[in-house]
Amino acid sequence: MLASPEKVLGEWYGRLRESQASHYEAAKACERMNYWLGIPVVILSSLVGTSVFASLGESVNNGVQIFVGLVSVAAATLASVQTFLQFSERAAKHRAVAARYGALRREIEEALTAGENVTQDVLTPLRQEIDRLADDAPGISERIWNKVRRNLEKDKSELGQTIQ
Repeated sequence: MLASPEKVLGEWYGRLRESQASHYEAAKACERMNYWLGIPVVILSSLVGTSVFASLGESVNNGVQIFVGLVSVAAATLASVQTFLQFSERAAKHRAVAARYGALRREIEEALTAGENVTQDVLTPLRQEIDRLADDAPGISERIWNKVRRNLEKDKSELGQTIQ
């Protein structure tokens, strides 16, 4: 037996909720990584610049020169990794996709509360948009999916306890 359109929308709603929360969580993870790489780059670059400026016109021992050189290489390496991994851009993509998932959730809420029977005219465009969004969405790690699922289950059980 086929599920009712309302049941299908309810299932889609749940999956959209997971996807929305997962993409927001992935955006937060990308932002954290951007800071974890970016702040040391700024500090190390400042340290190198200050050291070079301070040593102008002075005779500096080899140990200091080697230290400044290593710090300079470390700063350049971290900056390159940060640029290559594009954490800032990835965070923005995850936030944009999460917002689109939220918009689809609100469309489903509207369809379910309209008081009319949900027809194929409602389901087909929604499914097509969900499919397009899933194709466009950046990947999410299994660790983030699992974390979000645990949090949503915890929220659901806490909500059930407060209602009773």
